[in-house]
This record gives sequence, structure tokens and C-alpha cells, in this order.
Amino acid sequence: MKLLLSILLAGLLGILVIFGSIGIYILCAIIVGVIFRSFVLINEIHKQVVPANSNVRVKEAYERYIKERDEKEQKINV
Repeated sequence: MKLLLSILLAGLLGILVIFGSIGIYILCAIIVGVIFRSFVLINEIHKQVVPANSNVRVKEAYERYIKERDEKEQKINV
């Protein structure tokens, strides 16, 4: 079903190009609209997948690693 819809849509866009400058304008408007909508959807997905405080956990883990490394170096030097 999706393949048939894609074929029909490609045919429609091909017919629009045949109409000249108006068809090309409509085709470009459709393409730009699809790209813009895709970016909006990707941004929404990113907001849901990556939590806002994810950098805090990484920073805490890094600080804990530095602290443990310094403690091991002090034990070796003593």
C-alpha cells in the first residue's frame, strides 16, 4: 500500500513539473514543507529521548571518576 502511494505521489509530482514554473514552485513548496516538518518531528523525538538533566549525570560520573583516580594516586604515593 505504501509503495502504491509512493508511486502515485511521484507521478503527481512529475506532472506538476510539466506544468512549468507554477508546477516547479508547488513542487519546491511541498519539498520544503516536508523537510521542515521532518526537522520539527526530529526535534520532538530528541526532546523525549534525551532528558534535560542528562548532562548532570555525566558530570557527576566524571567528578566521581576524578575523585577515585586521585585517591588511588595518593595510596600509591604513600
